[in-house]
Amino acid sequence: MGYFCCFLIIIILVIAVTLFSKEEKELTSHGESDESDESEDLRSRQAERLAERMSKRRSAQYQRGAEKQRDHSTVPPKLSDIKSSLEEEKQRLTKLKRVQEELELERSEIQEPEVEYAPDEDLVSTEQAVEPPESDPGVSLVEAVPLLEALTPMPPEVLDEVVEEQVVDVDDEAVEQSSPEEKPTDDASATVELFCKTCMGEEVVSYDSEQIFKDQFEGQPVAWNGLLKSIDRLSYDRHFKAENGFLATLEIFEIKGRYDTRPVLAVVLLTPEQKAAWEPSLKQEMAFRGTLFALDAFGKKVYVTLRV
Repeated sequence: MGYFCCFLIIIILVIAVTLFSKEEKELTSHGESDESDESEDLRSRQAERLAERMSKRRSAQYQRGAEKQRDHSTVPPKLSDIKSSLEEEKQRLTKLKRVQEELELERSEIQEPEVEYAPDEDLVSTEQAVEPPESDPGVSLVEAVPLLEALTPMPPEVLDEVVEEQVVDVDDEAVEQSSPEEKPTDDASATVELFCKTCMGEEVVSYDSEQIFKDQFEGQPVAWNGLLKSIDRLSYDRHFKAENGFLATLEIFEIKGRYDTRPVLAVVLLTPEQKAAWEPSLKQEMAFRGTLFALDAFGKKVYVTLRV
């Protein structure tokens, strides 16, 4: 009986020892697994951080390279941008042209002050003023003959010829000074070139053209030639007040401006009978007679009424 109890005690001890050893092994295995899990988590976190840093560096480098390419690459302009820049340039040129015309107008209006010559009193006191003797106005045109020639005897026929030549020369100079050819008269018609350069020349401001026309050319008879460009039915015109008729447009001259050359047009009102007579001369050079009565300086058009 005693042996049996000892045997049972030994068996119980062995079982207890085995169970205790198993628990220790499990505890040690759990500790090692926990430590390995923590180390793996730390490594994964470090790897993620490193990957984020690398991705940020790569994205920053890519953005820098893209910005450099944008700076160096030439992007072609759009059609809308080109049109807007052209419009702005046209507006700038028109403003500049208007400013130039206004400046020219102001320069023409400004007159230089007349400086009166005041002789020195000392010179007047020491010198004597020689007044020419009064003479007949008819004889004043004849130049004085030098003293040596006057003393030499001359035949009467030669003397008369010399006097007539001197009188004719002086008369021609007086006529040229009193009646210059630039101003048109009522007796003779104005030429196309004179009219266009006086009213629409390069140095004439557009605002003054109509006033110059009214002062010098309105109502003047003309006999001009021009290229018949077109014949159109009269619908509305602010110069011609007729209800029926046809407007004939003729190119009579080309005026040179600051930037280009523009044609000067003559506009004539025709009746149906006159239209039928003019139609065979379309696109051809033809002669016409009329009277000047209106001017469109900006459109470079002069309006003429036909004379029968």
